[in-house]
Amino acid sequence: MRDLEGALHIDGEIDGIVETEHEISIGDQGTVSGLVRARNIVVSGVLEGKVVCETVDILSSGKLMGEVVCGEMMIESGGKFIGESRELTEGGLIVSFPEAEEKTFYEPTDEVLEAKKVVEHKKQQSQTASEEVLQEASN
Repeated sequence: MRDLEGALHIDGEIDGIVETEHEISIGDQGTVSGLVRARNIVVSGVLEGKVVCETVDILSSGKLMGEVVCGEMMIESGGKFIGESRELTEGGLIVSFPEAEEKTFYEPTDEVLEAKKVVEHKKQQSQTASEEVLQEASN
């Protein structure tokens, strides 16, 4: 999801790249995996991956696992953060995302997009293999 025109609230599941200049909130039942960039992020559910934002708030039911580049982080009692955090630098440059290699977080590189395609292809191959094994087992 890219170029969202407003805030996004997630109560379901998203796997991939989510980018917006607005706020993203992940509800208690929400799960997000992948690269996430937003102005502000509020986590009540689960967020796993690489995150870039001005502020991130992990609420008491929230769990954030991965690498975070932000200006400010708040974790409520009961909230969980497992990973690394780095301070957002002037101009939005990221030095810790190997996929972006010092690009601004406003545009993913071709390498990131290509890696995402490779991962998706491998997931499809794995799912196909699993389905074949289940089919053979049921016969």
